[in-house]
Amino acid sequence: MDTIRITLETLYDILRNEKKREDLQKLEETFFIDVVSYMKEKKALLDSKQSSDDIFASGERDKLEYELRSIKRILKEIYERREKKIIDIALNKSKTGSDLIDTSCMLYKEKNFYENIIITLNVYRQGILGQLFKGEMPMIGNEEPHSQSKTIKNAFTQFEPSLKNGPKTQTEQEMQQQETGKDEQPQKAHEINKENDNNKIQDSQENEMTKVKFIKPMPSFVWKDMKTYGPFDEGEEFRIFPEVAELLVRKGRAVIVSS
Repeated sequence: MDTIRITLETLYDILRNEKKREDLQKLEETFFIDVVSYMKEKKALLDSKQSSDDIFASGERDKLEYELRSIKRILKEIYERREKKIIDIALNKSKTGSDLIDTSCMLYKEKNFYENIIITLNVYRQGILGQLFKGEMPMIGNEEPHSQSKTIKNAFTQFEPSLKNGPKTQTEQEMQQQETGKDEQPQKAHEINKENDNNKIQDSQENEMTKVKFIKPMPSFVWKDMKTYGPFDEGEEFRIFPEVAELLVRKGRAVIVSS
């Protein structure tokens, strides 16, 4: 018969040691297996008492339920304390690059966790701090560096909310100037001319637009005219600026549709 390695008392001891000492504490390699066996044993005992109407069984059931709650609470605290220590070790490794970091107290799954944290920390440290040291914009992995001149890339990667009452576009400013120069004309003629100008501008813009069909759902984004476009559903067709259409196709979000 296998020896029971884990009890409520041993879990309390493990938690007390993690609390008292700054370093990660050594656990048995079979810790996870032992905990799972202990939990199953307690749950099996609880299930066996559930169907009994005996008053003594009821008392034992309450005791088992309390024990299970205590076990889960202690396990959670053990995990979170070890988690914080492992993150601190990984942060130190990423900062110093030292080969003298001791990971012998980590369980197998904890080592996987530790190694994944280091990879993430190093990628972002290199992509942000390393790039800034070179006088270049941050770049993570194979993505292109962000640039203020590449507004559309920022719009697609960040999906920032639209800015209400944003600055007027060049077309709107030109229309205001045209309207100011026509103040001396009769009001009716002014309104007709304004409507004609709007129609011409709208027709011109529509001719310059590229029609696309979305093959994947697309969240809303803000273009350089500070207007919000989208969101778009799969199969939806829309006329959009040529450079946006090109980026959508390149990102595999849409295909160009012949007019």
